[in-house]
Amino acid sequence: MKTRQVYFESKNIVGIREVDISPKPNEVLIKTHLSSICGTDKNHLQGFLPNPLKVKAYHNDAYTSANPFPRPVGHEGAGTVVAVGSAAGGFKEGDKVMSFGGFITMSDYFAAPVSPAGGSILKVPDGLTMDDASLGEPTACAVYAGMESGVMLGDTVLVAGAGFAGQIIAQVVKKMGAKTVVVSDIIDGKLELAKRLGADVTVNAAEQDVVEVVAGLTNGYGADVVIEVAGNENAIQTCTDSVKHGGIVGLYSWVLHPVNLVIDRWHNDGLDIRTLAVMHRIKHDKEWYQLKALSNVVNGMVDIKSLVTHTFALGDAEKAFETAINDPNACKVMLKP
Repeated sequence: MKTRQVYFESKNIVGIREVDISPKPNEVLIKTHLSSICGTDKNHLQGFLPNPLKVKAYHNDAYTSANPFPRPVGHEGAGTVVAVGSAAGGFKEGDKVMSFGGFITMSDYFAAPVSPAGGSILKVPDGLTMDDASLGEPTACAVYAGMESGVMLGDTVLVAGAGFAGQIIAQVVKKMGAKTVVVSDIIDGKLELAKRLGADVTVNAAEQDVVEVVAGLTNGYGADVVIEVAGNENAIQTCTDSVKHGGIVGLYSWVLHPVNLVIDRWHNDGLDIRTLAVMHRIKHDKEWYQLKALSNVVNGMVDIKSLVTHTFALGDAEKAFETAINDPNACKVMLKP
């Protein structure tokens, strides 16, 4: 079968290629409903790559290619199974599924392996629309981060960064019992969205000192939990400076460049530093956490529809990436075959 795939032809150059595709024995072939642009995709396109791994990890070379171009792209998306490989047990034609791996979802069709340990594709839970299922992977990541952040009833929480993940995390920690949720960003439109979705206080970090705002809300003690979702050293430092003695610093973003931080408080104030990435849990419990996180979308506790700001046809992928990278008000950008 032939399918179009979005390709990064070279740094900052997006193209479309037509290729032949068929499932291997352990794979299913999926007709794409929608795919979406992740921050990781933007980082790859702009040439930002992580350091090579020095220890073995289960995701091996998925994010450490030294020569990433040209490459087909996409890992967020959902669709319908149209063919099943001879060894791909547990799936049948017509199943609605979500991608949880780098399976080139920016395409008309994509193939994905069936993994007995999860972390590959998951069936769409009852009650989850296909539009929402197409955001299953990034939504599960963000909901999980809020669930595992350590927030307790009555806490003051700072969420630094009001993109797709930050908006979801802010909703989750509020529903978990945080008394005051502070969201910071430098884009007023994103802060207004956060306010509509339940944030108690919003702060434009380009205009106000976030640390001072948090101190004023907490009688100078600092936030109980701070969660960095902006992906830059300013946000990490702000979180470090805003948290209380013995508080929790949650690190969500994938930071791809060296940063300069003053982190004496991590030691002197006994801070709990934790990473909040469901995609990097060990394989055997990852699927449970993913489905648990998405159940909160099904039951109406988390709004993700409001976070989709743009939808482009697959053939307009270049324009979609231009928007995702350059439009400050773009939150989640979708591609439709």
